[in-house]
Amino acid sequence: MATARFLILAIPVMWSLAAPVAASQRDEYLRGYVDALLDSRYPGLGLRVRAIAPDGSVTLTSQACLGPSQKRDIVYLLNDAGGVDNVQWAFSAGCDEPGATVEPAFGSETPISIDFRALPEKELFAPLLADTRQPRFSMSYQNYRGSAREFSAANVALGEYFGLASGLFGKAGSSQIGIQAAVFALFNLDAPSSDLINADYWIGLPISYRRGPWSYLIRLYHQSSHLGDEFILGNPGIDRVNLSYEDLEALVSYEWERWRVYGGGGYLVHSEPDLAPKQVHGGVEYAKPRALGRLNFIAAADLRASEELDWGRSRSYQAGFEYRSTSTRRVRLMLEHFQGHSPNGQFYREPLRYTGLGLYFVF
Repeated sequence: MATARFLILAIPVMWSLAAPVAASQRDEYLRGYVDALLDSRYPGLGLRVRAIAPDGSVTLTSQACLGPSQKRDIVYLLNDAGGVDNVQWAFSAGCDEPGATVEPAFGSETPISIDFRALPEKELFAPLLADTRQPRFSMSYQNYRGSAREFSAANVALGEYFGLASGLFGKAGSSQIGIQAAVFALFNLDAPSSDLINADYWIGLPISYRRGPWSYLIRLYHQSSHLGDEFILGNPGIDRVNLSYEDLEALVSYEWERWRVYGGGGYLVHSEPDLAPKQVHGGVEYAKPRALGRLNFIAAADLRASEELDWGRSRSYQAGFEYRSTSTRRVRLMLEHFQGHSPNGQFYREPLRYTGLGLYFVF
């Protein structure tokens, strides 16, 4: 009886001594797991676990100033990867508050002023969702209504952004240089052989910078346009335009919670034929994570106007749902509407209106 009484009294005491040890081991494991996961998925941002609360909440800090969309992606990754139900952000991870400063990452004594990295995976200036000339992988079915023709069209884009280096102008998570390339092809689905009407070839050299909710993009890009063989054969009297130009464009973007607004303009440094050089470009985007189960709701509007077209506005709208895995891969199904001058190079003077459904792939 004495032995049993001793064990009954001793077990709670032993458990209370062992519990802090078990909790400490759990926290160290979770810290190592989260740090390793963030290092592999978001290299260059200096993301580290700063604290772990008793309820399992994780507080993160970073070397770079993160914007709302970056934070959402990181929270999405940690929630889906398991082990982390709640993520908090240290003051240093925002950098958008007045007087905020970036603190050193966990385990370092001083901030790193330059952190050069080759071939970064993440794009600092987020792609423009409703821009008709955004390099990406997509396919759309559209009902085209132009000034002289109406037909069912397929619009295909094959392109991507590839980061070359980051940290050229400061921390690796704040500045970046890359390359963009794409082909935008328009097909007439009502023709017997689904004729290729127009193909635009696009290549650019973008330089981007991010600080918190603000991101900046300067790029020089080239576009050349070509009519399809079937279209030329079916329209022998068409007045072909050998359209080619180089454009220097600058954009500024600001993110606030679920919203993003951007604006800027461009200047044609060379064009054939000779075009008036000035353009303006702007837009707004909205994203609601997990609006329908695992689906995110996305809506966007993009506006362009150019001196060449007497500042006539071209408006592009999209709304739909996005599905994403625990990685950065995503797929979007979007309703589309466009009204203005045709974005297809050879027909840039033609008024155009279309409505359609598009499938977009993000890597």
